[in-house]
Amino acid sequence: MKLAICLLAIWSLGSAAATPLLPASAGTSDAEASAPGCADFLTQMGKKPAHAEYAGCSYAPDRQGKPLEATYRVSGRFAAATEAYLIKAVGLNRLKRSCCIWDSPASQFRDSMGRDFLISMVSEETMVSSRSEWPRIVVFEITVETFTEEM
Repeated sequence: MKLAICLLAIWSLGSAAATPLLPASAGTSDAEASAPGCADFLTQMGKKPAHAEYAGCSYAPDRQGKPLEATYRVSGRFAAATEAYLIKAVGLNRLKRSCCIWDSPASQFRDSMGRDFLISMVSEETMVSSRSEWPRIVVFEITVETFTEEM
């Protein structure tokens, strides 16, 4: 039963879990990186956490709302500080343990120009079950998404 719940949790993550945690240069084509409107959104807003590394931006014209999705990576060593900063800066939901990952439900925020964004944070798959052990997790991923058309 626990395995079924874990598999359901992973499946329900949708695109967040579908995107593997790869090195910043992996899996990003020139077309994705240069998609109109794609950018390091957190840096543009002056809200990028100190230890978050911008990994790239992609455009998903086949998804509802045709989103632009910026991805960032942060070492488990800095995950707690990054989470705390993003909770204050943009209203990130606190990460919770779900089966075999740590993740936050997406939360919505608006920048100073009135653009709406969704932000979430997720760990790689891990057996780590307490926050105090987050430094043992190799990488967490932050996703910031904005839509290019009305839904």
